[in-house]
Amino acid sequence: MDLKKFFNIFLVLFVISFAHVSFAQDMRLAGFSRKAPVKPVQNKISYEDVMNSYMIDMEHRIKSNWFPQQDSFKNKTVVTFQIMRDGTIKSSKISESSGDKQFDGDAMKAVQKTGKVAPLPNNILGEYIDIIFTFERVSYLVKKDRYDR
Repeated sequence: MDLKKFFNIFLVLFVISFAHVSFAQDMRLAGFSRKAPVKPVQNKISYEDVMNSYMIDMEHRIKSNWFPQQDSFKNKTVVTFQIMRDGTIKSSKISESSGDKQFDGDAMKAVQKTGKVAPLPNNILGEYIDIIFTFERVSYLVKKDRYDR
């Protein structure tokens, strides 16, 4: 291979290489990248997710103040109340009695002792939400003759 031919091949490769580098730099300056584009993650949380999380927290706070009497085996009391925008609980009342005054009273005490839960989520419209809260206790008794030590 003569020197002239070698020089021409070298020159062509150099021009192609330079053009490629120049093109790549121009593309990056224009906002293109060699990497595949990454789609932005959308952190949209659904209404159901927000409310489920809120209700679980509210239920935990109220039930942590609920201490029903030990001798009630099957009772159910429904208490209705409102949660104000700031989380304050108001207007609590028994809407469905268990028939056991002590059990009903324990349910009301739990709501009243809680007094305040987390503020309402921002996507909730209005000044308050209405809550129907069920307190239910089901106990099981195993006879001693059915118990194997």
